[in-house]
Amino acid sequence: MGRKIIAVQEGLHEVAELLKSEGFQVTSVDDSSNPIDIIIYSTTDDEYIAHNDTGMINLSSNNKFVRMLNVDEVGINNILSAVEELE
Repeated sequence: MGRKIIAVQEGLHEVAELLKSEGFQVTSVDDSSNPIDIIIYSTTDDEYIAHNDTGMINLSSNNKFVRMLNVDEVGINNILSAVEELE
């Protein structure tokens, strides 16, 4: 199966770099005009919460059925295996 397109919440730079180094195509949650397969987010990342005080993620209509992973629950050490399980 081809590599997934993964949207990573702003501020989760370590996660984004890890995924890129493994060959995944990474985009921003805020730039979701193209189809994405997985969203990785955090409910505790202060950098993103500071610039998105609504708590809402606005997705275009082509991204209404997207799998989501909370890095706070999965942990950065397990994020690759969690993404691969979704492939």
